[in-house]
Amino acid sequence: MASSTWSHEEYEVAIRRHQSWNFWVNLVDLAFYQLAVSFIFGSTVLSLYASHLTASAVLIGLIPAIQNVGYFLPQLVTARHSERLARQKPFLLKVSVMERVPYLFIALTCLLWPEAPAGVAFAVLAVCLAMATLSSGLGGPAWNHMLAKVIRVERRGFFFGLSSAVGGLLGIAGAFVSRHVLSAYAFPTSFGICFLLCFIFQVMSWLALSLNREPPRQPTCEVTSVREYWRRLPGVLRGDTNFCRYLVARSLIVLGGMATALYIVYGKRSFAANDAFAADLTMAALVAQTAVTPLLGMLVDKRGNKLLSEVSALLGAGALVLVLLAPSSLWLYPVFMLMNGALASMFVAGQGIALEFGGPDNLPTYVALANTLLALPILAAPILGGWLADTIGFGNLFTVALVFSLAGWAAMRFAVRDPRDVQRID
Repeated sequence: MASSTWSHEEYEVAIRRHQSWNFWVNLVDLAFYQLAVSFIFGSTVLSLYASHLTASAVLIGLIPAIQNVGYFLPQLVTARHSERLARQKPFLLKVSVMERVPYLFIALTCLLWPEAPAGVAFAVLAVCLAMATLSSGLGGPAWNHMLAKVIRVERRGFFFGLSSAVGGLLGIAGAFVSRHVLSAYAFPTSFGICFLLCFIFQVMSWLALSLNREPPRQPTCEVTSVREYWRRLPGVLRGDTNFCRYLVARSLIVLGGMATALYIVYGKRSFAANDAFAADLTMAALVAQTAVTPLLGMLVDKRGNKLLSEVSALLGAGALVLVLLAPSSLWLYPVFMLMNGALASMFVAGQGIALEFGGPDNLPTYVALANTLLALPILAAPILGGWLADTIGFGNLFTVALVFSLAGWAAMRFAVRDPRDVQRID
């Protein structure tokens, strides 16, 4: 049957028939993806690898900035295209290939050219991460749109929470493996093996993604030109003040995370932490993620994503308080547990709340608009954090980040209305 002939009833029947299958294959996709990134965990292994290549905190902070802004910035480019597709999966599978291949390039550089100049190795790292995350960003609207179709709204919190927990559990095993690799092999071979393992499991996550059973649904939104589409975007913001307040609050919380990538650098410089210790911190962070994310998912289903966004800000603030008071490297364990709890909370809340603003037809635009506008603070946060660390020291950096975290919590708590409540009122 041609996709254009599917009736609403046939579409709904197909969604119900495949809802369990789609729930589990998407959970496997996310779990394997999180296992993959546990081998190069951004705030520990990846930051530590960058610190081997440069002593500049600004350049070290540039790595998570590239990762994050690469995902968030380009989404408006493909949001309009996503809105016009009856099925998202074919486009998504093509784009996500280049999300995974660059990690193989980094691995091969480390393994086949171990004597590469530090500047060249850093450039390879930066360019490959940019390629990977830009591809991820281009596919972001289609991925969110597909998930919104195949995962029921009342199950999304549980889905994101459970997938994050399973991914965290697998990630603990991944971190254990990376700890062995980092302690058993010399630099840069150790990091090359970690990047290679990351690539292998990202391929497995792509295979799970390809198993989605997505029925076609013809879009009902008005077909507009590219110029008209971009022209109406400011009107989306003007017409939804609550959405604008959410973006401001979320930006403040993002700026509160400006020190995240530098915790391990602080530990290395202040407490002589070694490469294997970074993997230990990864395991501690993922233990926290595995323990709390199912509860966070259930909290979302009962109380909404806005509350979880507030919890994320407070967890991040707690990590900053602890690192300010830390007398030894042992204190970094609870710091990383709180930090990753904050990141996991914002992942669950951020993915879910973006699907609750707007209607089903302009959902990709809302998601992409939010992600693109958040790209500026996401880009600025780690670079600003690195600059502050280099100029006024780590202690003052942590204090500034704490102020932003608490300001973000206050804005989310008192200025933003839960979009679920707004929909019920409307």
